[in-house]
Formats: sequence, C-alpha cells, structure tokens
Amino acid sequence: MSYSSGGLIEAVDYNTFAQGGASVDHNTANINTIWGNGTGNKGYGQSTTLSAVSGSSTQSVTATQWSTLLTRLNSILTHQRGTGSGITLPTTGATISYLSTLSSNISTAFSNRLTFNSSGSDYNGTGWTSNWNVNSLNAQPTTFQITRTATFASADQARYFFNSGGQLILTMSCSNLRGGSKGDDWVSLLGSKFASHRFGPDFNARGGSGGTVTASSTSIGYWGLTTTNQTLMTLTSASGVADYGGNYVTISAKANHVTIPQGLYGDKGYVVTFTLDFNDTAGDTNTAVTWTTGGYNGNGNGAVSTTNPVQGDFNDELNLNITTNITVRPPEETNLSNSWGTVTIS
Repeated sequence: MSYSSGGLIEAVDYNTFAQGGASVDHNTANINTIWGNGTGNKGYGQSTTLSAVSGSSTQSVTATQWSTLLTRLNSILTHQRGTGSGITLPTTGATISYLSTLSSNISTAFSNRLTFNSSGSDYNGTGWTSNWNVNSLNAQPTTFQITRTATFASADQARYFFNSGGQLILTMSCSNLRGGSKGDDWVSLLGSKFASHRFGPDFNARGGSGGTVTASSTSIGYWGLTTTNQTLMTLTSASGVADYGGNYVTISAKANHVTIPQGLYGDKGYVVTFTLDFNDTAGDTNTAVTWTTGGYNGNGNGAVSTTNPVQGDFNDELNLNITTNITVRPPEETNLSNSWGTVTIS
C-alpha cells in the first residue's frame, strides 16, 4: 500500500481502508467488515457500506469518497467509545491532506469491534413463575430446574445484535409461600445475591451482591457458546444460617446450532437457552410426631390415626414461587440502524 505523506492518494489506498484490499478481505482491518455484514464476530449488519473505487489501482479518489469513509469510521468509533476519530473531513475543491492517524484509527475500531459505549432501551419478556414445592416431613437435599430462551428472527440478526453490543439480562425474584428460615434463605439468595445476570457478545456478569461465587466463566458470551450447556456462574448462599449456607444456584447457557451456521456469515445459532439449576443441599431431618387414638404417644404405641404427622421444632419444607424473565437490552440506534430485529422471550 502506497498511502504516505507526500504521495498520491490512490484507489488501492482507499479500497484497503474501505474493504481490506482490491477485493473484500475480512482478515484485514477495514471499515466495511465492521460496519456491514462482516463474518462471525465482525459486522454490525449496516447497509450503508462503502463502495470500492473501480478502475486501475492508481485511480484518483474524490474528496466525497474520503469524507464518506471518515463519516463511517466516526460512526463506528462513536458507537464503541463515545467519540469519533477527530479527523477533519475533506471538502470538495480542497487539497486532501495525508491523514496520519487514519490507519491506526481503523485498526483500533477493528480490534474493539465488540465494545460499545451505550445501549438502547430495555424491553422485557413475559415473567414466568415456577413453583418449587418440597412437601415432605423429612426435607432432604433436592433440586429444581428452570429454562428460559431468547429467540432471534434469524441467525444473522443474532450476530448483528451481539456484535453491536446487545445484551440479554436474566432476572429473578422469589417469594416464600410456606415461611420458615430455609425459604427466607432462598429468597435472599435468588432475589438479592443472584438478582440478575447479563449476557453479551463475549462476556457475562452477575448483577447481585453477597453470597459466594464458587464457579465463574465470565468470558463466555454468545461467541463462546456451544450446543452443550456451559456454566456461567455458580453462587452459594453462604448465609451462615443453620446449614442453609451451602444451598446454591447455577446458571448455564447454550446455543441451538454451532457446527453448521444457520445464516450466511458464520454464527452460533438463533436461539440462546439459559438453564437455572437450584440445589438445596441442607440435609435436615425431623422426627415424626406420632398420634394415637388416645392422643400423643412418644413411643409410638397404639393405633395411629389417619392424621398426617407434623413437623416438630422447625420446618424445612419449601414452597417457593420463583419468577424469571429475560430483559432485552438492544444496541443503541444513534450511530447504528436496527439490523437485529426483535427478540422473542419464552
């Protein structure tokens, strides 16, 4: 590439900045790979890509073409970091100066393509309440599972959503229908310690506070998914109340297709599934209270009535209503146009 101070600005220079070379090259830092369809984790899905300069490699480039290139670069950088390149756009009829920081700005934009400075307005799916009811005299360790999905209209729209900074935020709350300290401990674990979990293109992050994170893979986002569940985080209660502190919840995620792309440009699928596994590890037992026709008999003598036994000093049964939802936080639409559509939550 001949682009240098004091030299002529030729088509080969412009085309390398615009699309990676004389033909499209997604492995070379360029504007269109970031701005347009791109491939894999490159591409915002914008339609206003730059046209290559046709003709010989020494074909001259107009001020309008350079101005359009810089405008696209500034939109990309402003989306990523909030500010543009700081390069003054050339005007028709004026001499086009050598832009010493152009190449480095494009390289920076290419490297930081998954970063974003702001987001669009959140919208929610329909909250889904699941009942976890452990109705047993001896409430032994037990498990419960909930799955939620986010479905995109196409795999390419899923790419554009995450590449442009879109996030899925799993939220959770819990109510204790039976009462008791074990149920209260779960309310605290799910409602404030877990609370929410953000999932982006190349990261995931917890939103709550407290408890103890015993497993975490914060670098897994959409582009790290497989068709098998991968653990994003395991969070234990660590409350110090009775033996409930070992109770824990695990969040994992997978995609519906990663071997053969569903779309045209290399994707991880168009459905993201989150699985929540709840593990009540407290092995609490209680002695059955036996009733006879003549009243209570601690030795269990006499005919037992049909009345069910009751708990003694404590009640470790569970009856929880767990409400989960996915909040969609789409990319911003100040610098980008919506290429990702609407996400359906179920």
